[in-house]
Amino acid sequence: MSETCPWIISTTTATFEQDVLERSKEVLVVLDFWAPWCGPCRMLGPLLEKLAREKKGAFVLVKVNTDEMPELAAVFHVQGIPTVFALRDGRVVDYFTGALPESELRAWLDQLLPQEDEALVAQADALADRDPKSAEAKYREAISRNPKSIPGRIGLARLLAKQKRYDEAKSLLNELSDLGATSEEVDKLRAELELADSGEKTDLRSLEAQVVANPGDLNLRLKYARALAATLRYQEALEEALRVVQTAQGEPKEEARKLMLQIFSILGAIHPLTEEYRRRLTMALF
Repeated sequence: MSETCPWIISTTTATFEQDVLERSKEVLVVLDFWAPWCGPCRMLGPLLEKLAREKKGAFVLVKVNTDEMPELAAVFHVQGIPTVFALRDGRVVDYFTGALPESELRAWLDQLLPQEDEALVAQADALADRDPKSAEAKYREAISRNPKSIPGRIGLARLLAKQKRYDEAKSLLNELSDLGATSEEVDKLRAELELADSGEKTDLRSLEAQVVANPGDLNLRLKYARALAATLRYQEALEEALRVVQTAQGEPKEEARKLMLQIFSILGAIHPLTEEYRRRLTMALF
């Protein structure tokens, strides 16, 4: 490994698997086949090293001296030098032969590297459970770098919801709507937020006792169903909401139907509970 830059490595046959194949499962690896006597190599090599330092770990530059390790060049069927390969997840994703001017080299790298905001979101996702404060900072940095970052807003909204910062999370979802973002993930998160927010204001145990004491109060039963859903007791919530649909008329029936649809959105279309209760809801309505 370079003394001056941890992202520039000279590999050997003994360390190649770790330096290149295993490392490429974590970060883009740029593999440079070169030789000291090669004029174009002396032009390209410093440019690659300059970009490795500049990108600060966005990719790792691994250098192979073909004079010292011809067997590695043979494995990659190198016909001439310099030849540069890009590897991700142990596989070659692109390559070129010959020296490139800096502008073309930058363009080649840029189309292989994730955008800065995407990299920040990936880092935030990895930190979300163990270091939410750092994750929040990275999500916000991603959004500041790319104000249209939909993954950044979704990730931040989910993180805020876990901290019960529902108003902030809802504001982010509203921004997603303004950006025209529509996806199952957005719909699911919106439904989770609405249910969780309503459940925060409810004493579930007290509600359960009230329902037992007043089994015919359908508005109370609907409130109980919402509280169950807010605590992730989805099957019980669906059962209570379905009972309201089956026996109520007017607004309570419609609100119970909407609650069931919210839960379906959270669970996903192919979840067994969604399939069962969607069928039962259809039977109750028609």
